[in-house]
Amino acid sequence: MAAGVVYQASYNTPAWAFSEYRGLSGRQYQTFRDLLQAQGWLAEQQRKIIAGIWTPPEVDKAKAEAQGMKFAEYAGVWVSNRHKGNGEPLSESTRTKYQELLKNHLLPFFGGMTVASILPKDVQRWWDSYAKPVAIRVKAYELLSSIMRSAENDPLNAQGDTLIERSPCRIKATLPPKKHRTVNVEIAELEKLYEAMPERLRLSIFLGGVMGLRLGEVLALRRCDVNLGERTLHVCGSVKVRETNGVKEVVRGTTKTPNSDRVLDIPEYLCPMIEEHLHSFVGREKSAPFFPARRSNGFMRENSFNNRWSIAKASVGLGDLRFHDLRHTALQRLVEHGASVNLVMAVAGHSTMATASVYQDNVSASYRHDVMKRVNRQLVDELVEPSEKDLGEPLPSRDDPGEGRELDGLQSLVKDLEQMDLDTRTAVLLNLEEQKRSRVLASFSKETQIQTMTSLFEKEA
Repeated sequence: MAAGVVYQASYNTPAWAFSEYRGLSGRQYQTFRDLLQAQGWLAEQQRKIIAGIWTPPEVDKAKAEAQGMKFAEYAGVWVSNRHKGNGEPLSESTRTKYQELLKNHLLPFFGGMTVASILPKDVQRWWDSYAKPVAIRVKAYELLSSIMRSAENDPLNAQGDTLIERSPCRIKATLPPKKHRTVNVEIAELEKLYEAMPERLRLSIFLGGVMGLRLGEVLALRRCDVNLGERTLHVCGSVKVRETNGVKEVVRGTTKTPNSDRVLDIPEYLCPMIEEHLHSFVGREKSAPFFPARRSNGFMRENSFNNRWSIAKASVGLGDLRFHDLRHTALQRLVEHGASVNLVMAVAGHSTMATASVYQDNVSASYRHDVMKRVNRQLVDELVEPSEKDLGEPLPSRDDPGEGRELDGLQSLVKDLEQMDLDTRTAVLLNLEEQKRSRVLASFSKETQIQTMTSLFEKEA
């Protein structure tokens, strides 16, 4: 071949392609320095046209570039542009968690690999690299699986081509059993915790243990969120940690979910405590933090709070207690006092009936003991002969002569309701007074309970 000779090969664009691809020219061109290469290229394009699998060179080039995309680049863009299923953007805290999972758990292993080259065996090797089952491994895997599912399903072009044909994530991952068992805190224990906390943080115990706030919500409270005249508290924010250029700062963000933005009634007992706290520890500005950080006077970090919390709970013999257990206790107490599921959801800021139903299953020791006393009274009434009731240790006295019969009737009602179809069961429960309805729901099996509460919620909505 003579130096400087260039061969230009071209062919007519197939007629059927104009309806599938926009902006196509009438002919396709390519230049080569070798005649055999030009002829080979033309033959290959002709084969694709005849087979009906031809695609424009621009599309082929874009696919080739996509095939070479590194996981680090694809995952970074994915996290930055990710939205919820309802089209809303991810919360700042969720996006930050994803970025931390990428940085600490996924990029060290997959970052330098192309997305298209990651195979199931690579995912398995990464999974096995953890010495023992830990929750963070499952969280990282769930993120990896979501990213690869997008690579499998999200089209690169109008023809529906995707980056990979099938996700390499095939592991059936489950979270390891929780080591922590929820602790229900009695009123006397709340008082001990209150006394053990530093004075400027004491009120947090009752905000969590009586009003059911999450720790992030407690630390995000401001002076303007409290209305002592109306005895209301507006829960409308949560503290977050934001990292910018490697520097972390505490900011006041949105609540966990839109439903978590709520207005709560303040128990009258707490009003003097709140008034004293506002006077002694909170700035005069409307936006002043309710629990200001000592150095910055801004919002307090959860880690800073937890340092004081850990010392206080250990000093009263509750070392295994989490702050979230206080919230659980507050919501559980509502259930024990006959609150409807809708009320529990409103106070807690829950979005789903299933989440609220958790508190139907966990009861405090005092409530459990009270119920067992009632059962014992019924057994005595139904099974013990009158002459035997005077023998041995004195039996518990009955405060309410009709209580045993009431419990017996409740158990019978529960049994009958569980045998009914869902619509009939729902109709019967809607006609019960609220406290009795809550007691019946608490007696159902877990499956029946969730199914029935969902139906009730739909009917009452």
